[in-house]
Amino acid sequence: LLSFSDGESLVHMPPVQDHKRAYEGDAGPNTGGMGAYSCADHLLPFLSTEALAEAQRMNADCVKALRAECGAPYRGILYGGFMLTTKGTMLIEFNARFGDPECLNLLSLLEPSTDFLAVCEGIAHGTLASVPIAFQPLASCCKYAVPEGYPDKPLKDIPIDISGLKQPELAYLGAVDQLDDGSLRATGSRTVGVVALAADLEAAEKQAEEEVSQVKGQLFHRSDIGTAPLVLGRVAHMLSLQAAHARSAGAPPIKVGVLGSTRGSSLQPVLGAIAAGALRGVEVVLVLSNKAQAPILDRARQQGIAAEHVAVGGRSREQYDADLTGRLQAAGVQLVLLVGWMRILSPPFCAAWRRRALNVHPSLLPAHAGGMDLEVHAAALAAGDEKSGCSVHFVEEQVDGGALVVQKACPILPTDSPQSLKARVQPLEAVALAEALLALAAEIRGGPRAGTAASSSEPLSYASAGVSIDAGNALVEVIKPHAKSTNRKGVMGGLGGFGGLFDLKAAGYDDPILVSGTDGVGTKLLIAQQTGGHATIGIDLVAMVVNDLVVQGAEPLFFLDYFASGKLEVAEASAVVAGIARGCKESGCALVGGETAEMPGMYDPGHYDLAGFAVGAVSRANLLPKWDAITAGDVLLGLPSSGVHSNGFSLVRRVVERTGLAWDAPAPFCPSTPLGEALLTPTKLYVLSCLEAARTGKVKALAHITGGGLLENIPRVLPDGVCAALDAGSWSPLPVFNWLAAESRSGPMEMLRTFNCGVGMVLVVGAEDAGAVSELLLSLGEAPAVIGRPRAAGAG
Repeated sequence: LLSFSDGESLVHMPPVQDHKRAYEGDAGPNTGGMGAYSCADHLLPFLSTEALAEAQRMNADCVKALRAECGAPYRGILYGGFMLTTKGTMLIEFNARFGDPECLNLLSLLEPSTDFLAVCEGIAHGTLASVPIAFQPLASCCKYAVPEGYPDKPLKDIPIDISGLKQPELAYLGAVDQLDDGSLRATGSRTVGVVALAADLEAAEKQAEEEVSQVKGQLFHRSDIGTAPLVLGRVAHMLSLQAAHARSAGAPPIKVGVLGSTRGSSLQPVLGAIAAGALRGVEVVLVLSNKAQAPILDRARQQGIAAEHVAVGGRSREQYDADLTGRLQAAGVQLVLLVGWMRILSPPFCAAWRRRALNVHPSLLPAHAGGMDLEVHAAALAAGDEKSGCSVHFVEEQVDGGALVVQKACPILPTDSPQSLKARVQPLEAVALAEALLALAAEIRGGPRAGTAASSSEPLSYASAGVSIDAGNALVEVIKPHAKSTNRKGVMGGLGGFGGLFDLKAAGYDDPILVSGTDGVGTKLLIAQQTGGHATIGIDLVAMVVNDLVVQGAEPLFFLDYFASGKLEVAEASAVVAGIARGCKESGCALVGGETAEMPGMYDPGHYDLAGFAVGAVSRANLLPKWDAITAGDVLLGLPSSGVHSNGFSLVRRVVERTGLAWDAPAPFCPSTPLGEALLTPTKLYVLSCLEAARTGKVKALAHITGGGLLENIPRVLPDGVCAALDAGSWSPLPVFNWLAAESRSGPMEMLRTFNCGVGMVLVVGAEDAGAVSELLLSLGEAPAVIGRPRAAGAG
């Protein structure tokens, strides 16, 4: 929170959320700031008016204290950095300055009628109270393009091109030099900041992303700043903390009553989530139905929830609804949920439960309002809609006309029928209900954005994003952009279905052999967890699986991950999945789905497990290894590894334990890098280079050097009667292996059976083709070396 101050008067600016971490998902090293956003209502999605008022009070108290203790007024900009906690708003620090990038957002938001020079003069002369200052009711989003390698080892003196900007007035040139010929060069820090204003954050983020993407050069930017996944992740985290605090403080759960006339299928996952503790601070205490045989009643009773049939009995709507209200109030219900309720509610009921009654509708309202069940899905198909979904909204007198709280969308597929579309929308209803319950429960307690969870009757936008989901659902939203970024030919649909879909024909295969693989990253995970280095462990996971696929000559097509923890931390898991997506992109395969399992009691706090599964395809004629073609006269080409990769880390960790080194100590084999970071160097991906080599038809076999090292993996691809003779002097092991050998006092054979020792992939090629294959690999960025030859077993 920034405030103008002349020592007596303060004018507070809209609150801004900045992002210091360098990489997507708030992962990576700290920077000066990769971007920031603010909302049109001059709050933040996770920020209540009470929390903002507390921050404003602290800024004001600081100015008063400075005058009292220093004897002089504080005149300038007061930058207050704050953190929301379970105990309220806490101060992190004060700064006597504008913030960058925050000032780009805030100065852009000043109303055109506000004279900034007059503001500065008012601050200097103590007359700020007489200066009219106003901020536009718009959302803002700022994103910085920075040099590759920033912040640790940024490229410097590199050319950049901003000629593609459609709105150059949105751009701020930071660490940029302009040469005599007019060309621009980045000098090594934050280079070009782009800020956009719009009616809501969704539109502002889209505009900022379009513009910053036009800044060309060896640069990168964070595409997730201001996006729904990142914003909702923070909201979910705040509400999770608040709910946990409410429980630990003995606060009673919010009591929910349900009205239902049908099966209540979308209620079951909500009940399961409550039972598992994922929807903390919420309790369903009563289910009422106008149908005696409604399955929702049995569903509730099986969960130990009171369930009653309330017969209409010839009563008027008002009389019947008054009976419902009486029963709900007698049970202490604070929030009402309509699930498949087949009656129109009376105005008195709507008034009695205003902003305390929710309905879920199987469309993206206001589209197809008033319809029910399959007729809604049929209407969406008949209208040619590109997407459908569900809406949770407040119950009002107008049917399906209440303000929206949550919407969840899914694409409509060309093959959809009303039944199949319903099958894909129905799981979204449970997710939406869970989000809405958490948000309204928080509002009832006076939590984040109290009273503003759904202040607009328009479809869900960032301006109405003061809603939450539990950690698992928040993670799904966070990782969707990562998964989408890996899409390739053949991918059908996106995350959220019951299975990932892939069209082999679209990928160019008519008669392929499918190749599957699954793996993990072993105890390397423990180093990531102990150091907080989650950003690259996902690359290891992908590499361990897809490198095995390419050994068969197969092109990896799609990947699925499994992430399990005792308590899901959204930021941590999203950093891991961002790494998985990066590995998939670098391998040309799509991340089409996965599983996130939160299992209290199974894992210690701060620990998680990780596994991956991939499917690839290869034409029959190109399947490797070509057993019959391998002879004693062939050549073994070795490709360098990037480090230890992901095998042998139980021994690595014992070595570190024996040396007594801390993870943040300089690595003995690479003093410029902390030990933990050096050991977390991700496993090298060999897919693209080895596929190109295999497609020449000159590669007879490939061996991925994983567990078992060189001694056990090369023989796996050789025919019976053939072994390998290696020339240990043909390559130089990386320094990390020399260090491990020295500290562990392992002999050469133990090292070769445990680690890759500097060779991560081996190709078997004919002697006559070795030169051509080597040249191709060199052109693809590899550094092949002849490390040995196959020979007849028992010879020499």
